[in-house]
Amino acid sequence: MKPLRVGIFQWSGAIIFALLFLPTARAAKPATPVSAAPKKSAVARSKPVAKPAVPARSDEFADAYPGGSSITPPDLALNDDGGRRAEALASFARGVVAEDNAEAEIAMEAYKRALALDPGYIELALKVAYEFARKNDVPGGIQVLKDAAKAAPKDPRPVVHLSQLYAKHLKKPDLALKYAEQAIAIDPAQFTGYLAVYELHVATGQLKKAEEIIDRAERSKSSDPKFWAQLGDLTTRLFLKEDGTSEPQHIERMNALYRRAADLGRDDAVIQAKAGDYFVLSRQVKEAIPFYLSALKGGVSDDPALGNLREKLARAFLIAEEKDRAIEMLESVVDENPTRFETYELLGELYMQKGNNERALVNFEQTLLLDGASAENYLRLAELYLKLKRSDKAVDTMRQARAKFPDVPQIGISFAVTLSQAKRHTEAMTAFAEAKADAEQNHNEVLNAKFYLQYGAAAEQAGLIDRAAELLRESIRLDGANAAEARNYLGYMWVDNDKNLDEAGGLIRKALESDPDNGAYLDSLGWFYLKKGEYERALKELTRALENLKAEDAVVLDHLGEACHALGKIAEAMSYWQKSLAVEANPKVSEKLDAAKQKVTKSSAPPGTDEK
Repeated sequence: MKPLRVGIFQWSGAIIFALLFLPTARAAKPATPVSAAPKKSAVARSKPVAKPAVPARSDEFADAYPGGSSITPPDLALNDDGGRRAEALASFARGVVAEDNAEAEIAMEAYKRALALDPGYIELALKVAYEFARKNDVPGGIQVLKDAAKAAPKDPRPVVHLSQLYAKHLKKPDLALKYAEQAIAIDPAQFTGYLAVYELHVATGQLKKAEEIIDRAERSKSSDPKFWAQLGDLTTRLFLKEDGTSEPQHIERMNALYRRAADLGRDDAVIQAKAGDYFVLSRQVKEAIPFYLSALKGGVSDDPALGNLREKLARAFLIAEEKDRAIEMLESVVDENPTRFETYELLGELYMQKGNNERALVNFEQTLLLDGASAENYLRLAELYLKLKRSDKAVDTMRQARAKFPDVPQIGISFAVTLSQAKRHTEAMTAFAEAKADAEQNHNEVLNAKFYLQYGAAAEQAGLIDRAAELLRESIRLDGANAAEARNYLGYMWVDNDKNLDEAGGLIRKALESDPDNGAYLDSLGWFYLKKGEYERALKELTRALENLKAEDAVVLDHLGEACHALGKIAEAMSYWQKSLAVEANPKVSEKLDAAKQKVTKSSAPPGTDEK
């Protein structure tokens, strides 16, 4: 039996009274007043005594520890109703003790005795009725609830539970509906009756009637914000789809219910948070922000609705594109609770979006420290180390991941990719070979087009052009029409190495068929035309490539410099090479720029001037 705690504290003082005074109460008789003891002077009270004296009784004080010979003062004597109440409380106390000792049957008998003496204790009646039903004695439970309903005719809870017993245990929906409607009649401002009627209509497939009960509830004059929040929740169950969408008229209706709840519960943090949750759920995230802010001002509570409130608000700020406010909120979450890895994770993502990779790194490192069980945390951190040119840290991180997750094939592949990007090419090729051998034994499904593209790219970076071509061809074979990236990579590699130019051009054009505005593919085509000596076409495609890239790319700028130089546009070539070097330092580009400068200087010198 689940221990009952509702109502115990409201009875606790009375239980102590019953246990201490019940024997006296049973024998209570009219008492003769006891004369007051003579008062002592302050000097007399301050003198030490050799032996404690028994104080004289005074009618100004109640004896907290009555003995067998004590006489009960008239103001503490119980009448018949008080005696019954005390007996009920004592029986309830015995039930609590028995239940804590796992003596379910004894507890049940004690509770039944308490109810027989005091049927108006609704919480206990509901508990006992539930126990009857659980033991398949539904009629016994019904009788307990009917007695409770008679004892407390203005409380709708007994009839609501009667409705549930008839519906769930006796399969009598008509009687269940009768009692649910009775609950509404008893107190139209209480939500339980409406909910019971609603669930009965939904259970019998009468959705139109379910909607009608919501209409009736909306006409309630309840001033309780919880009523309107509960009605809002019920309405979302009926109208809101899983993806958070609904008909415009239903959205307007649900909005009104939650706004009414929030207006009535201005100082109730839970109500404010629930309103915020609804607006997020219904994809009105900006509308949720004021409610979350209000909930934060409402004080501290352990209610689940207030869990992760600052994180909810931060995510709302993020969706509303207020990243700075989101970061500020999450930083406060970290200050309050520095052990939630999810907060650091979200902060890391936000800092990356703002381009602050150093702050992102700090948060992702903390994420990994708090949650080393997630392979994703290692992968993300290694990727960020590479972006920050900390290749050794990236390799170390992935080496740890490979040791910790030996049975996750993607970790081994990512380790190989990391080695390649760190320019540790020999180690990378060994790691790829090991990953391939392991996958062939245990995880053949990972040997897909993406794997061979990564493997081929690593081989190309290692200078193994023929091996790279073999691997990239395998990627194309596996991916078929979707192999644009592999086709472009192979085509560009051949162009860059002056090999198989015509086949390379065909591969690049094929890649562009599936993605005509891809800046990288346009750069490959422009580079192809440049190698073929078609400089005007090269300049046209390279210009398009730069226009279609989100940011200036050092390689494309270098190629544009080459095209302009080939066309004799030296000043423009120099400008592109300078821009390329501003994006990324490259000794070869620096050499081209220096040579062009010398050429310009030489051509502009007067005839007969010696070079120095």
